[in-house]
Amino acid sequence: MSQKQVYQWMAQIAHYMPDLGYWQRQGLALFSLGVIWAERSSLTKIAEKLAMFGKPDSLERRLQRWISNRRIEIAGCQRAWVRWVIGAFDHRRIVLLVDETKLGQHLSVMVVGVAYQRRCIPLVWQSYHRDCRHNGQVKLIKALLQLIDQAVDFEYPPLVQADRGIGTSPALCRVVHHLGWRYLFRVQNHTKVLTGKQRYVALERVVHKPGQQWSGYGVVFKQRGHIRAYVHVLWTKGQAEPWCLVTNDPLVVGNWYAVRVWQEEGFRDLKGGGWQWQHSRVWHPDHADRLILILALAYAWTLTHGTLVMASPELLRQVTRGARKRFSVFRCGLRFLTQLLDRQEPVWPGLFFAPAKRLW
Repeated sequence: MSQKQVYQWMAQIAHYMPDLGYWQRQGLALFSLGVIWAERSSLTKIAEKLAMFGKPDSLERRLQRWISNRRIEIAGCQRAWVRWVIGAFDHRRIVLLVDETKLGQHLSVMVVGVAYQRRCIPLVWQSYHRDCRHNGQVKLIKALLQLIDQAVDFEYPPLVQADRGIGTSPALCRVVHHLGWRYLFRVQNHTKVLTGKQRYVALERVVHKPGQQWSGYGVVFKQRGHIRAYVHVLWTKGQAEPWCLVTNDPLVVGNWYAVRVWQEEGFRDLKGGGWQWQHSRVWHPDHADRLILILALAYAWTLTHGTLVMASPELLRQVTRGARKRFSVFRCGLRFLTQLLDRQEPVWPGLFFAPAKRLW
């Protein structure tokens, strides 16, 4: 890695995150590159990989000071980050994915990310000690969604997706609807819908075997709020049970829910498949939130280089055998970017995401 590569990345951070001070921007640039190069989230491993920029012990203390620096206000950084990432997307195809991930027994993190190429880029997040969500799950997610709403004036309303552990909530349906956005939530199979015959039926009972599907409009959440919604029940062959889905948009189809799993793939990249986040040993929630900012920048920049590789057969042959796409956009980007860092060759200076031809 060269000083020029660090300053290129630092210039982008300065442009899109102008509220950060000079040393804060330099730390964010240097350590996000260190995560990519080391393929680790451990502060010790990152510092050892960046030994050409100083003594490992000094760099580790510098990184510790960075993630514990209260003057780096995470909500402001997240708003700037949202504007930067969403500005590189086609607003007509924004899908926001909501889920919680855990780092063993130490920490839980609620994350809202944007779906991209079978992956998910973290946009806003909040860390907390396990089973200690602030003010409840819905209020936490509402605050994160409002951060995105404050940062971006969407030309087209985004589609928010969540699994049944989060989506079985009339309160969350109302939160998304009041933002003027769309939702597609999976709900518990025993959730009931009021049919045209004026009787409530459990969604799991409207289909009887794999290969069947049902769609309708009615009242759901009988005991917790009476939400009028469009309902899709899909039981795909090979699945153990159906998807029971609710949405506030008649144009949203149930098959689009397949995008929801992309967030799980993104979590794998941040953990065992990429940055080894679970071994960071950063368990203080405020410190973890700043570390995730470093990981998010590293992840998005890696996906940018993966996008370039996927679009070029010549570049693809540099990171895999032949021109066939054998690896994910993340794995291709990581191989290509680490090659550039090792050789001190020019890197793509910012973020770039290819427009999607369709939702998935």
